[in-house]
Amino acid sequence: MDIKPENLISLLQQHKPLPQAQVLLLCGEEDYYRNSIIAALPEYVFGDTPEADREITVFDKQTDLAELMAAINTYPFFCGKSLVVLSDENLWAVHKKKNDNISVDNAEANEESINQQDEELDTKKNERLTAILTDVPDYCTVVLNGRKFDKRTKLYKALKQKAIICECNRIKEKQLPDWLNAQANTYGARFTYDAIEVIVDIFESVMEDLPLGILKQEIDKLAIYTAGRKQWTAQDVLNIVAAPGNTSAFAITNFVADAKLKEALEVMAIEKKRGTNILPLCARIQFKLRQLLRYHELKSRGYDYNSMMKELGLSSGAMSYVVKQSRHFNEKKLRQAIIAINEININIRRGGRDYGALEEVLIKLLQ
Repeated sequence: MDIKPENLISLLQQHKPLPQAQVLLLCGEEDYYRNSIIAALPEYVFGDTPEADREITVFDKQTDLAELMAAINTYPFFCGKSLVVLSDENLWAVHKKKNDNISVDNAEANEESINQQDEELDTKKNERLTAILTDVPDYCTVVLNGRKFDKRTKLYKALKQKAIICECNRIKEKQLPDWLNAQANTYGARFTYDAIEVIVDIFESVMEDLPLGILKQEIDKLAIYTAGRKQWTAQDVLNIVAAPGNTSAFAITNFVADAKLKEALEVMAIEKKRGTNILPLCARIQFKLRQLLRYHELKSRGYDYNSMMKELGLSSGAMSYVVKQSRHFNEKKLRQAIIAINEININIRRGGRDYGALEEVLIKLLQ
């Protein structure tokens, strides 16, 4: 049986019964999903059984199959349940050996012979492991945990019939909004469209290897910061969420919003030396300037404080901060800076200047 990681986590957390629950195969590159599932399993399997009485065995390297079989088939005396976590990927990996001492003339023939012998050894190991994992007693739950799993093996084909298979693949950028809102929903909240855009901008430089575990920690911080509010805004994200290696972008943006030119340029100089990608920084600064410009526009149209707060999607505390920052700018300068940063983004993609051009924009804006 195949199941999506989000669905499996939900079932485990809600303690709902799983079909074919004796063996669970977790595979895929996304560590966050696999780690979350493994973390949820002890409570799911053992319920309120004290930790000291829980029978949990972990095999992560140099696994002896006889010891594995004993752990699976030994009845747990104290609680009547056992959990075996098998993270030793060498057990199901196909190894290719090379012999550097063979002659060139016989290299191809010898390599073929060695590989055939090696595959035969792997086949025997695979068959023995298959026999163990297809005969797991009802009181035991076995979890196979690894990034890679060869679907051509006899073991995988057997587990396809007998086990729950959960492929924990990395999510793509287009899947991120749904993932974010699913996380927010666990707190009874939802991101605004602009808030999701800001998160995508923040994590743009690491999108191909998106660290969901770190992003989940930032969401947990957001839940505390918003204190039960049902809608999480772009300003909430700007105030709280920090991407790995990108914390300086937040500091620079705050310095710009507070009209602290010297401090902003000093931190930018450090990031320039580090070779930090400037595009996420431009996006963050531009978002803040657009927010301040929008405030000025609403104010000039006669909006009252509460109406502006609602229009901008801000909490009372965040709104007061925007009002304070807005005093450093007028509409004309904000518009000029926003247009200039747009041009920087276009020119960078064409091989144009980056940090120097942004420095000039900020100097014009803040002097």
